[in-house]
Formats: sequence, C-alpha cells, structure tokens
Amino acid sequence: MNGIVMVLIYLLFGGAEDPVPAGPAFAISVDGVPLQPHMMVFTALQGEQVTLTNADSLNWSISSLSLSGTGREFTFTLPRSHGTYTVSASNVESLQEWIMIVPLDKTQFRTASINSFPVGFYGDGNSRDHLPERGFIELRPDVFNARISTHLSFSDFLGHTEGNWPQYMVLDLRLVYKLECVLEEVAKFYPEARDIHCISGFRTPVYNAAIGNETGFSLHLYGAASDFWIEGWPSNELIDDLDRNKRIDVFDGEFIVAAARRLEAAGEVAVGGASAYRWITSHGPFVHLDTRGSPAVWQTRRTLVDNPVI
Repeated sequence: MNGIVMVLIYLLFGGAEDPVPAGPAFAISVDGVPLQPHMMVFTALQGEQVTLTNADSLNWSISSLSLSGTGREFTFTLPRSHGTYTVSASNVESLQEWIMIVPLDKTQFRTASINSFPVGFYGDGNSRDHLPERGFIELRPDVFNARISTHLSFSDFLGHTEGNWPQYMVLDLRLVYKLECVLEEVAKFYPEARDIHCISGFRTPVYNAAIGNETGFSLHLYGAASDFWIEGWPSNELIDDLDRNKRIDVFDGEFIVAAARRLEAAGEVAVGGASAYRWITSHGPFVHLDTRGSPAVWQTRRTLVDNPVI
C-alpha cells in the first residue's frame, strides 16, 4: 500500500517545478551600483564599457560575444548594436546567469513597426516626444522565458506575441523589483504565497487600442505597469485568499495594495498607482501596480465597471 502511495506522489509532484525558486547565487555590482536582490537582469548601452564586480573571484563569460575573464572584476566593451546577452559567472560551487539588455535606442524607432513587429504610434504620432525613453528590448525565443528575477521572466510582461521573432517590448526594471518585493512582503503574512501571475504588462499602442483602452498614455505602453495577482503552489490561476476571510474577492487584491503602499512609504520600491479589481467574466480579482513616480489610486467598485480596462 505504501508503495502505491509513493508512486502516486511521484507521478503527481515528481516532475513539478520547485515552488520556491532560488534567487541569484551571487551579489554583483554593475558599474559600481549593486544589483538589487532578486534581480537577474540589467541594462547597458550600445558601445558602452561595462564593469561587473563581486566580492570574491569568479569565472565570467559572455559566450555570444566571445568574452571571458577571471577575478573580482570583469570589464568589457559592448558592440554598437542592440540585443540581449547572457552573462555567466561561476565558482566551484555555483553558476549564475544574468540577462544583459542592450536596448534599441528610441532614435532608431522611426515607423509604426520594428522588423515587422507592430507597435503603432506614441502620442499623436506626429512627434517623437512620447517615445519610451528606455528603448525597446529585442526578444528571441532563447531568452523569452529566461528568468529576469527570482519569480519573473520577460514572458510574464509580454503576454501576447505578434507574428514572427524577434518580438519587442519596453520594460521598467523598477517594476520587476517592485513586484518581487511585494510578493516578499505578502509572504510575511501569508507564507503560502509562491507565484506572481501577470495578466498584462507591456502593451504596444496598437494592441492597447485593440483591447478598448482609449488612453494613449497608459503606463502599460511604457512597460511601467502590471496587472497581476499572487497565488500559492500549485497554481490554479486565481488569487489566493490572502486576507483569510474565506472568500476570494477584491479584498485579497487590496491586501496586495496595502503591502505595496507599506514598501513605498518605507522608500524600498518605486512609488506609483495601485488599485484592486474585483471578479470579471474572464478571471478573478487582480491588482494594478505601476511606477509612475507619484502615488495614485482610482475608484474600482470594488469595482465600478463590468470589464475594467486600465
């Protein structure tokens, strides 16, 4: 009997992913600035010299650029082209990889598409004043699902793909860090929290209009907003009863908003908009968070609209 139970347990959970993914193995600095906890991604500019440092000696490499080195410091110069590169560092015990983003500069975006990827126009389309300052990230299949933080990947923030590869997106890395910190804060009171389930991150202007959003200045267009919920493991694609009131409702979303506000007040994450949304026909309650730089909240009727588009 015990043998049958063990077989069933193995079949159910033997191939499952670790519900508590490991954070970065090493704490590094990029050009003298410490990379924040949880983060496995950083940005550099085309043609820039970059220096990575660690407290101990590591073996460094960027295989796609044929670069390698050993020591506490790794300095290299990037080519004058955009892309994403995997940076590896290891010692005798651990191997860690980071994604280095070299964005497509906004001055290189001149039409309503990039390599046939439909973007649309920012603002009224008659000026370049409203283009994303951070530039566009070029994504290929080998990095699309790569982790950029302990719990998140690029694919979490680009929920829809258009046509063939490469795909393009804009992403505020402060948002990635904010979501990780919010999960960590929620887990202090709800230890079962395991997953950040993003339902909407970056949207192109053309996609944003297609789903009925009439604003041309949504934070989603700039990769600075996420609609998401937090749940336990295994995933059931529904927010958990975070406030333990024995209901799945908008108050679980407000539990997340309260956690975000505590972190903002403590100066630990970027300040921004935050509101919780109730059940809609397509999914359960969720939360909108962004990094606009000032606190913002809006009435949601618990919520006031049947099908919110924010």
